[in-house]
Amino acid sequence: MSQLDLVKCDTADPASKQPKGYRSGCYILDGQINNPAKSSIKDVDVFAFIYDASGEEVLPNRPRIGSINNVPVGVSEFSVRVPIPSFAIPPFTIKKAKAKVAIPVPTISKDPSEDDILPLEREIDIES
Repeated sequence: MSQLDLVKCDTADPASKQPKGYRSGCYILDGQINNPAKSSIKDVDVFAFIYDASGEEVLPNRPRIGSINNVPVGVSEFSVRVPIPSFAIPPFTIKKAKAKVAIPVPTISKDPSEDDILPLEREIDIES
């Protein structure tokens, strides 16, 4: 990841401006991402630490700030919407930005048989 910039939504994407009184401000992290693989990557999680002007971490304990769908081979542009708390003071500094292939999360199937669900989701059969 390179060429990173954090821009207020009303500047970068006026349609996504937060309503008045909302407790977080909308920002867009954009930049370039390099996919050195031989094929595109379907889902990529974006991680970064964002600090405000006073050096305080803006999103403590939350380094995953978003995801990118379909990253083509080579260098491409990306944008991720980031909710920044309204008390954070710009300008912001972005550190340790990286991208990783997203880990698929198991979902509950609509198949009523128990063959297709995780062991912890199966019914409990208690004998009296």
